[in-house]
Amino acid sequence: MKKIIAIAGVLMLVASSAFAHQGTFFMPQVPNPDNMVIDGNDDDWGWIDPGFTITPANLFDVYGGAWPVSKDDWDVVAYTAWSSPPDNRLYYFARVTDDSLGLFNDDPQSYWKDDSLEIIVDADHSSENFLETEQTTAQQYGIRVDPAPGSAAVHIFNVPQESILWSTREPFFVFRWTLDPPDAVSLQQPAGTTVTYTYEVAQATYDFHDKNGPDASVRHIFAPDQIFGLTYQFDDAENPEAGASVQAGTSPLDGAWQDNSIGTDFITVATEGAVGGTNTAVEADSWGRIKSYMAR
Repeated sequence: MKKIIAIAGVLMLVASSAFAHQGTFFMPQVPNPDNMVIDGNDDDWGWIDPGFTITPANLFDVYGGAWPVSKDDWDVVAYTAWSSPPDNRLYYFARVTDDSLGLFNDDPQSYWKDDSLEIIVDADHSSENFLETEQTTAQQYGIRVDPAPGSAAVHIFNVPQESILWSTREPFFVFRWTLDPPDAVSLQQPAGTTVTYTYEVAQATYDFHDKNGPDASVRHIFAPDQIFGLTYQFDDAENPEAGASVQAGTSPLDGAWQDNSIGTDFITVATEGAVGGTNTAVEADSWGRIKSYMAR
């Protein structure tokens, strides 16, 4: 499939952030949301320019260990994108390759101790210590493949109120995953082989996330040139007692799970020819705006 280029030769990561947070990435606009099928496969991501890919080279071990680890131990390829109204969602896909599968906890509140993905969303880039607001101004989602029967695959951490979980469910949060081999079992991967699992998500995001449901919440409206607070943290667990031994995050600091000032920023970039909204941009204009951000 021919790739749709949002910006020519885009620089994916600004090493020293142009903003107050711990790094700046760019995410392109989905050219046609109707073509995005959330099924855990990346065949609907062929349009994205490789310059937007997140790999271990863009990550840090939040726990402070040596980084990067060997690709035979752990590896990831991830994409992030946004769509304009009326679809108006955050999209992301990640493929993780691991030397062992670590899925131990049936309780979603403990998913961060397993092989999992934590994604911290501060849609309007306004929140700092969002635990003080009980995650109404930003949220920490935990996502895990192959949950135990009866367990949810997605959770919001650190708020005991069950009603807050409304945004982890469809149609607000659509998540599909794959596992290869499909019968992989924790800590039983044959020596010298790997297991691969994927996450694919289309997610509604909120400037204000009411704990009791969408009626009192304020939906985030995507547009080009926004600063969107977003932090990825990939957990790699190899011991059921010790929990995750590595946490590969877009931010080098431990604490984004409660304070977005320690997290990373994503800049929304318009894709030329995108449908579903009136906000499109030519390549030269997008490139010029990105250079302007980097100069700040």
